[in-house]
Amino acid sequence: MAGHWIEWEKGLVRKPEVMRIARTLKCTPQHAAACCMMVWEWAEDVTENGVIPGVTAADVSFAAGVEGIGEALVGAGWLLVTEDSVVLPNWDRHNGEPSKRRAVDALRKRVQRREDRMRTLRGRMSS
Repeated sequence: MAGHWIEWEKGLVRKPEVMRIARTLKCTPQHAAACCMMVWEWAEDVTENGVIPGVTAADVSFAAGVEGIGEALVGAGWLLVTEDSVVLPNWDRHNGEPSKRRAVDALRKRVQRREDRMRTLRGRMSS
């Protein structure tokens, strides 16, 4: 619902939650991180706020195409199961339009600062 990309956070593979998910799935942390991305990609299409009504952890696994990932996310605290939905905690921190806008703005500012530094260096070199 928030565009055609999702954020991959630097260090995702080394997060303790991802290592826990990898142990649960009996795979590498790299594969576990990719499996998480499959869930988050699917979730982007079905929720704006991280709440997905009428869905279970097993449904999350099925939707992502990764057996056991929903249950592994529950074990890691990255998926909460209620009576009538699943919830992705802190959804708005990394997903949705506001977080994507923040990410794009941060990138734009980094590029601008780099360009400013390059102009300053060029000015010093030509003096």
